Amino acid sequence: MIVNTKAIVLKTFPYGETSLISRCFTKEKGKISFIIKGAQSKKNLLSPYFQPLSHIQIIYNEKEKRELQIISKVNFVDIWLKIPESLKKMTLLQSILEITDFTIEKNDPHPELFNILIESIHNFEKNQFKENLIFWFYECELLSELGFRIDLKNNEKNKYEPPNRRIEGPSLIVIQHLLNKHVEQIEFDSVSQKDRKTISNYLYQQLCYHFDGFDRLKSFNVARNILNSVH
Repeated sequence: MIVNTKAIVLKTFPYGETSLISRCFTKEKGKISFIIKGAQSKKNLLSPYFQPLSHIQIIYNEKEKRELQIISKVNFVDIWLKIPESLKKMTLLQSILEITDFTIEKNDPHPELFNILIESIHNFEKNQFKENLIFWFYECELLSELGFRIDLKNNEKNKYEPPNRRIEGPSLIVIQHLLNKHVEQIEFDSVSQKDRKTISNYLYQQLCYHFDGFDRLKSFNVARNILNSVH
């Protein structure tokens, strides 16, 4: 079957002497791995399309029994110009890609989560909101889309919530706005350093609780340090 879909490149690594394997989050088919033959050769022009964070349109002939699909056509949908200029943005987005790669299953479409990911990247590119808010919002949306929406009203009674965890005060208000998709109502500069750490740690514990092994993600530990920093 011919598949024509948008995709975000999650991770790419060498395969053999000349090829690449690229794991992508596609809108139509979920997480799919592709082999790009000859992409490492000097004359091949495909390699730039498969850098992590690339937003591409791909066409491929899907073979259900094939572990690595083969792309027949690829084009850029977006080119990120501002993001590469910021180490903070690049680090946080690398963590978002790793979180997405870790939590979604192969061949399991989540088109709404894909749209949220694209929206989040655009917000980083356009400086729409503070980086922390974009990151926290994506964590909340990912949990919701994968069936683990945070229930603040029944946090202590819900068996699907991390035990012995409460969030209150200004931190609770921020989380409520994030869950209600009212990011624009959050005055980030008024969020204290203590509350930033509380929010980051709360969302981190939610993810650790619902996804085994989440605490081993290396890039997320770096991202947490950035989220908890003063600036």
